[in-house]
Amino acid sequence: MREYLRVAVAVAGKDLRTELRSREVLPALGQFVVLALLIANFGFDLETGGSAVAPGVLWLTVTFAGLVAFGRTFASERDQGSLEPLLLTPANRAAIFGGKALAAATLLAACEAVLVPALGVFFNAPVLSLPLIATLLLSTIGMAGVGCLFAALAAQTRARDLLLPVLALPLWVPFAVIGGRALQVALGTGGDLNGALALLLDFDILFVVVASLSAKFVLDD
Repeated sequence: MREYLRVAVAVAGKDLRTELRSREVLPALGQFVVLALLIANFGFDLETGGSAVAPGVLWLTVTFAGLVAFGRTFASERDQGSLEPLLLTPANRAAIFGGKALAAATLLAACEAVLVPALGVFFNAPVLSLPLIATLLLSTIGMAGVGCLFAALAAQTRARDLLLPVLALPLWVPFAVIGGRALQVALGTGGDLNGALALLLDFDILFVVVASLSAKFVLDD
């Protein structure tokens, strides 16, 4: 377990340092978030209550931002020819996958750190709350596991930009549905918040374990 964590943290640190140097994904994600909220601000009638549409806008933005963040996880390695040398090391394939997923989840979390305050400004919604942050973090973990697994699979094809949404979006539906309900509760509409968070945690465990076990076969191909 200690060796797994060491490799995963090392791979995640490498990816994050590369992103900080190249600034390839984060600026684009930040601009996308602001533009998406700006368009939604003009597209909805906020006089009837911005909190009612805020969860839907947030999940649409997180979903498409996740496709960008996770899609670049293995595509950039393929383009630079650095994935094969990484896989030739004696490191555990699951640990390499875990590190890549951790880095991608961190990028999406940074995007959400911009998204949540901006959502409060545009939609006048009480977004700065622990239940909302817990919902986003739990959803991000599960989405990262599934998204990075399919990103590794799609990176081996020519149509990777089209294949990733087709594969990942159906399995992200539970996070959007359950996370949307949890966000509605967090924004003050009432409901069973603890049940929704527990269900998100169950999906996280299921998808992360399955993705980690499948990563060896996907990366070996």
